[in-house]
Amino acid sequence: MKVLITAGPTREHIDDIRFISNPSSGATGIALAEEAVKRGFEVAIVLGPTSLQPIYGVKVIPVVSSAEMTEKTLAELDKGYDMLVSTAALADYTPVEKVDGKIRSGKDITLKLKPTRKLIRDARERNPDLKIVAFKAEYRKREDELIEAGRKLLDTSDLVVVNDVSNDVFGSDETEVYMVGESVKHIKRAKKREVAKEIFDALS
Repeated sequence: MKVLITAGPTREHIDDIRFISNPSSGATGIALAEEAVKRGFEVAIVLGPTSLQPIYGVKVIPVVSSAEMTEKTLAELDKGYDMLVSTAALADYTPVEKVDGKIRSGKDITLKLKPTRKLIRDARERNPDLKIVAFKAEYRKREDELIEAGRKLLDTSDLVVVNDVSNDVFGSDETEVYMVGESVKHIKRAKKREVAKEIFDALS
């Protein structure tokens, strides 16, 4: 079994110093990569900027921007994988133009953004038989809203893992998720490595 995982944040640069990002640490994706290795799978991880690194035995493909993560993930999938697990917190928007150097301070600026590509959609279009696990982050949503958000992604994914990031999960070694597929399973707050086991158990 060959498994490709995406993890971590992306950085969308405004200039050479400043960027738009989010607090994702990549810990969930790294926990999944390590669990996959333990199960004897061949594993690669496309990893955004983070101080965390997976265990020995995981091929690491470092990236910075959302565009770079999408491009390198699709290129890696072309090498033949059985499963894509996309935990990365890719930016939904990126600046239309990046300013060279540093924007001078002291005056108002207007920042124009454009939508980024949708990695899962592109991966599905290019790999119709690929098993895809998508992750969906929501903020301050009820249980029924979280589940519905997951169901909306099942047209391009085989399993959707949804969580509410208002529950202090960014940067924590714990998380709470809903696994949405043919059925729904609620995994109460637990160590991310334990959640990783539950996710792969659900896929076996």
